[in-house]
Amino acid sequence: MNLIILFSGQGLQSQAHLDEILSQMSPDEQSLLSSVAPDLFTEHNDESQSFDSRLFEERLFDNQIAQPFIYTLQYYRWQQLQRLINAPMAFAGYSLGEVSAFCCSSQLPYATGLDLVHQRASVMQNAVTASSGLMAIKGVPDRKMDELLTQSQTHLSIKINRDQFIIAGNHAHLEQAADIAQNLGAQNVQRLKVSVPSHTVMMQEAAEAFASYTQSLTLPSMKTPIISATDGTRYSDSEQGLRILSQQIDHPLDWYLCLETIEEYQPSMVIEIGPGSALSKMVNNVLPHIPCRSWDDFRNIDGLQAWIDRNR
Repeated sequence: MNLIILFSGQGLQSQAHLDEILSQMSPDEQSLLSSVAPDLFTEHNDESQSFDSRLFEERLFDNQIAQPFIYTLQYYRWQQLQRLINAPMAFAGYSLGEVSAFCCSSQLPYATGLDLVHQRASVMQNAVTASSGLMAIKGVPDRKMDELLTQSQTHLSIKINRDQFIIAGNHAHLEQAADIAQNLGAQNVQRLKVSVPSHTVMMQEAAEAFASYTQSLTLPSMKTPIISATDGTRYSDSEQGLRILSQQIDHPLDWYLCLETIEEYQPSMVIEIGPGSALSKMVNNVLPHIPCRSWDDFRNIDGLQAWIDRNR
């Protein structure tokens, strides 16, 4: 079974995902997560009648909460999934997902990976000097993207397809970009639930700080190669991986190239580890001949295992 595992980025996390990880974590591990993301535990500690679940779910999208939370979800799901499958031929991760993929490939203890992700979230948050975020644009061909970015003073964050992109900037510039995109024929323009202009020059200070932090790390060898979202290259060296993860913070990603590399490997199956199913939908659109499902497509892991067994 030639299997590739996809690790998702931010944007589709939910209360259900939090409940899932809390049901599996030991008290010591909960304490570790609480130390870096205490707001995750507000609902469980607040017995007052004034608790607002809607406001709590909004906190799940705060950068410094979202990154350690999503890493934790992916870490625990990988611990379960690897019991059901043979060793995958590769991992691939979208934005934060590549950091989680790296931690899982290196078989880092939960605490070590959590610290790496927490440091990344902190330096990124510290680099944000203005109200900013990300916007998804679909329907503007790549030959017109430079025009859109220049006129709106925004930056390319992620290329998803030839006419689908994520851009970043401060709020005023993103509003201007939305108008320009619609004039250029965009089919859809949507602000994302991400408050940091990731993968752009606006994060240069964060990239330098994270690179400085990683220089002191000595990590185990990677066990599973990673197809990088930077440019679709495959790597299996920890030092190279840390350099790539640092560079990604202030350089755009090319997820389309990553998908092209995945196709070249001709996997018999692709599984998205979540949260959400955005990546599996992309694979199904671009590579419809490859069986691909997301963990979140199933009610429980038994459903996922049944699908794996049918496609072995």
